[in-house]
Amino acid sequence: MANETHGISVGIERCDNEFYMTFVAIGKLTHEDYEYMVPMLEAAIAGVDRPEINVLADISQLEGWELRAAWDDLKIGIEHGKAFKKIAIVGEGKLQQWMAKIADWFTPYDAKFFESKKQARDWLND
Repeated sequence: MANETHGISVGIERCDNEFYMTFVAIGKLTHEDYEYMVPMLEAAIAGVDRPEINVLADISQLEGWELRAAWDDLKIGIEHGKAFKKIAIVGEGKLQQWMAKIADWFTPYDAKFFESKKQARDWLND
């Protein structure tokens, strides 16, 4: 049996005077990955009265979701979408670009696809 790396890391980055919540998704995400990540996200949002969070999401190493994990991702958008102001999605390929466009259509925040982190940060700073 091969070991396959997968998961979500959550962090905070700073660029000049702007802070970003960062997500890096690796491999094929599972429901268990979301069970670890969601409490961290909720704890970060809980301390802010009216959060307007900019997010830098790196999905360049994402290979997809298990069905239940895709449902978990949708629930995050529904339950916490108003906390996010902008989400810059860094990835590669037409499929990931299409996923970013779908996110922009069905969520209350602005989502845009980029092929570089610099372009993504520049857009978040506007």
